[in-house]
Amino acid sequence: MKKNLGPHLEKLWLLFAWSTLILAFIIGHIAAKPDYLTMAKAHYTNFNLVPSKDYTSLPVVFVPGENSQNTSEGEAVVIAAGTGYGGPFVLGVRAQKGENTARIKEVVVLSHKETPAYLQKLINNNFFRQFINKSVTDNFLIDDDVDGISGATVSSKGFTKAIAGALHKGAENHLGYEKSWKEVEWSPGLNEALMVGLFLMVLVVVYAPGHIAKPFKIILPFASLAFVGFYVNASISLGTLAGIVMGYVPEFRQYPIWWIIVGGVLAGIIFLGRNLYCGYLCPFSVIQDLLQKISGIKLALRPGMARNARRVIYGLSWFALILIFLSRHPALGSYEPFGMMFSLQGMGIQWYILPFSLLGSFFVPQFWCRLFCPVGLYLSEAVRLQHATVRTAGNILVKNVSSDPQSSFESYSKATDILTILFASQTGNSKHLAYQLKANCDANGLPVRIQSMADYDIDNLQRESHLIIVTSTYGEGEPPESAEGFYHSLFADDAPQLPNLSYSILALGDTGYRFFCQTGIDFDERLAELGAQRLHERAECDVDYEAMADAWITSVIKLLQNRLESSCSNAVMPTESTGAEQAYYNKARPFPARLLANEALAADGCEKDFRHIALSLEGSGIRYQPGDLLSVWFKNDEAEVASLLANLSIPADTEVEVDGAPVTIEQALIESYELTQCHPGFIEKYADLSQQAELVELAADFDKMRDYARRHQIFEMVRQYPARLTAKQLLSSLRRLTPRKYSISSSQSEVGEEVHLTIALVEYNSEHGGESHKYVGGASGYLCHRLALDAEVKVFVEENEHFRLPEHDDASVIMIGPGTGVAPFRGFMQQRAAQKHRGKSWLFFGNRNEALDYLYRDEWQQYLERGSLSRMDLAFSRDQQQKIYVQHRIEQQGAEFYGWLEQGGYIYICGDVSHMAADVESAIMQVIETHGERSTEEAMEYFERLKREKRLLKDVY
Repeated sequence: MKKNLGPHLEKLWLLFAWSTLILAFIIGHIAAKPDYLTMAKAHYTNFNLVPSKDYTSLPVVFVPGENSQNTSEGEAVVIAAGTGYGGPFVLGVRAQKGENTARIKEVVVLSHKETPAYLQKLINNNFFRQFINKSVTDNFLIDDDVDGISGATVSSKGFTKAIAGALHKGAENHLGYEKSWKEVEWSPGLNEALMVGLFLMVLVVVYAPGHIAKPFKIILPFASLAFVGFYVNASISLGTLAGIVMGYVPEFRQYPIWWIIVGGVLAGIIFLGRNLYCGYLCPFSVIQDLLQKISGIKLALRPGMARNARRVIYGLSWFALILIFLSRHPALGSYEPFGMMFSLQGMGIQWYILPFSLLGSFFVPQFWCRLFCPVGLYLSEAVRLQHATVRTAGNILVKNVSSDPQSSFESYSKATDILTILFASQTGNSKHLAYQLKANCDANGLPVRIQSMADYDIDNLQRESHLIIVTSTYGEGEPPESAEGFYHSLFADDAPQLPNLSYSILALGDTGYRFFCQTGIDFDERLAELGAQRLHERAECDVDYEAMADAWITSVIKLLQNRLESSCSNAVMPTESTGAEQAYYNKARPFPARLLANEALAADGCEKDFRHIALSLEGSGIRYQPGDLLSVWFKNDEAEVASLLANLSIPADTEVEVDGAPVTIEQALIESYELTQCHPGFIEKYADLSQQAELVELAADFDKMRDYARRHQIFEMVRQYPARLTAKQLLSSLRRLTPRKYSISSSQSEVGEEVHLTIALVEYNSEHGGESHKYVGGASGYLCHRLALDAEVKVFVEENEHFRLPEHDDASVIMIGPGTGVAPFRGFMQQRAAQKHRGKSWLFFGNRNEALDYLYRDEWQQYLERGSLSRMDLAFSRDQQQKIYVQHRIEQQGAEFYGWLEQGGYIYICGDVSHMAADVESAIMQVIETHGERSTEEAMEYFERLKREKRLLKDVY
């Protein structure tokens, strides 16, 4: 077994990062001890300065020594030190004592860690020249005696305060003058009141009821942009946080806005456990939101990308903090573009970062905040630490106070030497394998529990000792619907460390997709990052997964027998019903259903052939629920098989072996091998065997190969590129036939021992060699064209427990199903009508033409007339010049749609995953954002909450 180096490398990196940061801080602190004399001599080269023997108390004073040139009697250099906007500074104030007073002759900056842009603005506006000839006993009050520089107000106050403090102290301590000057007085002004008002507005938005918070949600973004951004330019940056660590904190009277915003944010984290800055007060976040609304483009980030982005942020901020600590200069390592955005002042790399981050915000919501912002990451880490502290304290308190020894926490902790199997399944295959693994464990007396990932509490993960995850991958590398909550929790910043966990992954996928078994890979890598140890190498199974999965399960069982104590009495029963797994009929033992009806649903002239298929389950005892799937074993077209064999020069009666039994190659291809769905693996093997130049070139480019596989059948490819193969070569290139899954479009409350399907025949024409040939789908062609009435077809039901009607019959449901996606909703309506559900029902249906393919029109009209269906919105895309789809209807009815959601309504989406599902989800997000008057982040959180509450359910393919 390979040793998992991930956690060790991460620990080494953390040790290195913290060690170097601490070392840089110490070195910078030692090096930063001021040598005022050296600083002064570097500027006043003609003075030969020496420490004053007369003025030994503070402030530090240097006087010209022997051999000084161009000096006047009574001259001295007074050291004035203070803190500006960005960091500390040291000034040299050359003064000359006269008969009645001492006056300033020159003010120079000897050393500084101030933000360069602000210091340069002071110099360019002759800020320091206005001190010349002023008496050391003047008031030095901003706006009265000294003009502050607009755009550098905080720096103006800091430098003035340092000069006044040093000279006034020198006047008293060294010259013996009586105090006659006024101290700087401070009282709250309009700016401070506005800043406090913004914080109060944030609290209202976060904690007040929706109707009260509503107007403030509209005002807050623009107020924070105008005030925090452009007016006071008080964005919190990495330099701000580093300055606090180094003790660079401005005096309250100098910069009260800083104290209010930083203090308010820290108080929010400590006392409320909330980050009140990001998404509320951060003005750059508002800029990103505005750009996002302008573009309307919302590209999603894969969790892996977000995880890598965090690593980038940690790396960049580590490097920046090293520079800051070594130089003791907060502005030197601050790379955020805030200053450039709101004051048009920046330095170095910021000139490149600003346009890059603005451009990215056009395409990805909160582009800078999610991928590059160190402040947001560290504030989130602080919130996570606060939550962990509170949770730990609560656990300690509960443990000390509770007298119930059978608490769920303790009872779970006692059962750590048990194998936990978690499964995440989109179509039922992972669940089937998970229960197969559990059956093997039971047979060997191994203690085991099994649970759907959707129902698993991730807080229990720290108390597991052995874990196996069985998961499929959905679409282009996404987790199955049932795994989303667990997936995102596992990848969260506050996911627990798992040093005591041994685990393994059984991953299912399809090599026809680029991100093959990606969810399983993600789980494997993330668990390793969290310190868990691999029990067994990950299995990555293709569509024909049975043989590999069986071998993997056998190998894992052997390992577990050496790790877990065999004891049937300790075995833990499953936490949920095994449902279809306990049914007599399954994939290996299907039921021969008889075809009762095959009816056309579309009118003549329709481009697509839609069929209503009814099958008899009489005598089977099979039970299903609306939302379940029916898997259908089909046979390939005999004529197409004969043509394929002829194109490969293989005699039809050639004997081969399938599952240990001898059959002819013709029978094997008709009943046991996939010939309609092409896939990249077949193209690669066939190209290698045939050595046809076009195929060899195609096989060299995965994207082109995958695109070709999606658009062509194996029948068509072999007809276009005939070759001479042996029967063995052909079978080794093919996948085994797999059943096709269809959404059941009936309810047994209505149809009894029948099951109905709604099918669109897959068909297309292709020309080759001047001849056109029609190709049809494997299962759809079999059911719609080749299967005779009363003939039998092998089927079995697969539970789809994550696409169920609400448990309460008074719940409202919104059903979105264009085309054959309407199938499960026919079953939903049959069920609700038969059982007289009280909840409202709203159906969004669409197709091309109302007159041609309005599927089940009469049935929907009857439901509407009876009141079983409360509302129906239609979208026929080709009935007008501008195409209209269901997502457009959702947006048009947005106010009422959102009202149903606020009243606890459930959303169901069924149909095409590649375009429709994404467009519908985007429309729902827009409805939530617009009619809920929420920000993009708040709308996303609302949307995710619907998923967590299982009020947004999908059956997409």
